[in-house]
Amino acid sequence: MADAEFPAALVGSTPEQFLLLEGENSHAGGQFAELDRLAASFIETALSGRTLISISQGTRGTKNSDRIALATAVSDRGFVDRTFALADQRARGAWFLPDTLSLKATSVNLAAHIRQHPWHAMTLAHEDVARTRLSESSDALVTWSLLIPLFDALLAPINERAHGSTKTGDEQKERWAEIFNSYRRLGIDIGPAISTFAYQCNWSNLDRSGQVHARLSLLDAISRHDPLQLASRFRADRMRLLIEATMKKARRGTPLARQVLVKSLQPVLAAYFGGDWLVFLDYLQLKPNPNEEVIAALPSPKLYVKGSKAASVAAERGIPADDVNAMLAAFMGEATPVSPVEQRVAALSHWWAEFDAIHARQTISMGPLWGLVEDGPYFIGEGQHLPRQQLYNQLLPPNLVTEVNRLWDGVILPRWPQTVVSEPYPHKLMAESLGPAVTVWHGIALTAWYVCEGPYSRTNLSSLREYHAPQLAALTEANTPIHPTLFDELQRAELRLGPPQDLETHIHEIETAGGRMGVRVSGGGQRREGFDILRDIISHHRVGWTRRYFQEYLDHRWNHELSGVARELHRFIAAKGKPPTFRQFARFAATAANRWFNGDLAKLYTALGEKAPETTRRIDLLPVGAHEFVNAVYKQLGGRPHDEQLRITDPDAADRFHQLARLAAASVYYVQVSEALGRAPTPIEFRANRYEWNWSEGLENGWPIYRQTIEHVRTARTT
Repeated sequence: MADAEFPAALVGSTPEQFLLLEGENSHAGGQFAELDRLAASFIETALSGRTLISISQGTRGTKNSDRIALATAVSDRGFVDRTFALADQRARGAWFLPDTLSLKATSVNLAAHIRQHPWHAMTLAHEDVARTRLSESSDALVTWSLLIPLFDALLAPINERAHGSTKTGDEQKERWAEIFNSYRRLGIDIGPAISTFAYQCNWSNLDRSGQVHARLSLLDAISRHDPLQLASRFRADRMRLLIEATMKKARRGTPLARQVLVKSLQPVLAAYFGGDWLVFLDYLQLKPNPNEEVIAALPSPKLYVKGSKAASVAAERGIPADDVNAMLAAFMGEATPVSPVEQRVAALSHWWAEFDAIHARQTISMGPLWGLVEDGPYFIGEGQHLPRQQLYNQLLPPNLVTEVNRLWDGVILPRWPQTVVSEPYPHKLMAESLGPAVTVWHGIALTAWYVCEGPYSRTNLSSLREYHAPQLAALTEANTPIHPTLFDELQRAELRLGPPQDLETHIHEIETAGGRMGVRVSGGGQRREGFDILRDIISHHRVGWTRRYFQEYLDHRWNHELSGVARELHRFIAAKGKPPTFRQFARFAATAANRWFNGDLAKLYTALGEKAPETTRRIDLLPVGAHEFVNAVYKQLGGRPHDEQLRITDPDAADRFHQLARLAAASVYYVQVSEALGRAPTPIEFRANRYEWNWSEGLENGWPIYRQTIEHVRTARTT
């Protein structure tokens, strides 16, 4: 067969024909022997009842940190690492591969679960989900590109029955025809052990024991086939899809990789060609498109965030300093030559100095400092064990509070990135910009307070290190670690605290709706003398950490986030051959834009040295502070003050006020969406199904009330 006829002959071929043609072609034959043997060993291992992958859950509070370990022979490890390492595949041009993946590997260990735990196999299989970084190991990439597609196909009858179906009879018949056709292409005989699963073939008459037996019988039936034949035929079917998509677009010459590699075909290239498009074309004997560009490495991020050194630039260029300042301001899109990042770094430095001083001088008479950092959703009312709302307004200098409100009062919603909308809680966003340092130092200080002054603490002193493990790991990764002796000193200091003292417990008599008397208990817990001992230990370590690391830590915060956006931007361009749209850019840039540029994506583009494809507009419809607005909406909806809620004993009434409180808290999001859209949102745009509407007998009745209430409160506060 002539080389030019080879790819055309593969299109539409059966797996047997495909493999025969491949074997006859001297150029293509033999290059997949190692892959087929590896896949065959996976099939044999799985069908025998041995686990193929193990998933280790990541550190609590740390995203994308699950780990996948593949059960491979020692002799296969080198081949797997050479073929499936993320860095190597990207060096071959596979920039479509993301940094992180959510892997639904429910089929990969399913055969092992059925053999080992037949009665609970499906439950165990559905727990085989991991959110992982592909760069951590080659095993995650093998699982995504090879194992999940392979075992989804092999165990399709079991999965189809486990998932259930809401399809019509004709649709179910069509689906089962697809499954059986896939089996025939793999060379699997459709006998009774397999046909039992099909539509209208007795499955519904099986009890649980019968279904367990049927799953085991199916595994036995597949096990009777040669695993190498199954692996090679599966590869042929997968590769055929990629070849057909390529040839379909090859009418005017070889297509570009990005024209062919839709999401469903990317795993095929990664699994069988190491992510290398040129190797795939060589396999087909097709010359690369002249415009094909294989990028082996992305450019290093260049960040333009330092705009305040006008004097040195002016002297070097012989230009008046005022002119340099004007040019820098125009470049940054600011009124001054100080960049948005520099403004926020200065404000964070000022804030940290005040935060440090407040904690250092805290006394028992000041009360707890929970509320100095706004780190969670707004609570309706104030309770015994809730943060002191907006405590920062009382303890921070007014000019600093104003500066935080100015620098973090805007964000973008990734669904509508062209509009900068109101940030209802700028102090919360500021704390998120500061990151794990404030979380861990504030958390340690709060634990010291509640251990001593009660009524109780979320953790104890001996568990602090474990409790804050994600934040401590992040600080270590930034090369700004907290010295571990802090936790040792706090544990030793616990021995110097006074004996536990019971706090007063209050019994309240409450009259219920039916006229009966009930009781409610408040107070209680314990306290111990010695808060000043713990405070001084923590302050000593915090001052030392601040002196040594804080400025380095701040630089790491903005540099790490902006460099990550720059790398993702370059990766997108390398994979797609063109820059992302504003909305595509927002998917990976929104967090950095909100933290360091007040939500302005165009300014973030400038900081990356790129021209923004669009400009943003700023809309602010929130007439007052979020806390006041939420309280007003809650009251208007019929909510009760917190002290009155404490007297409610009827569960239905308490649930009603809980629903109203959640909706009132979400009213600021309603305003944000209104700002982004330029009109009131629909229930779908607001995602109203996330909330309960029993208080109004359903969404249909409740939505108009909710919408009118928000507009009434907003208009009243505006006028």
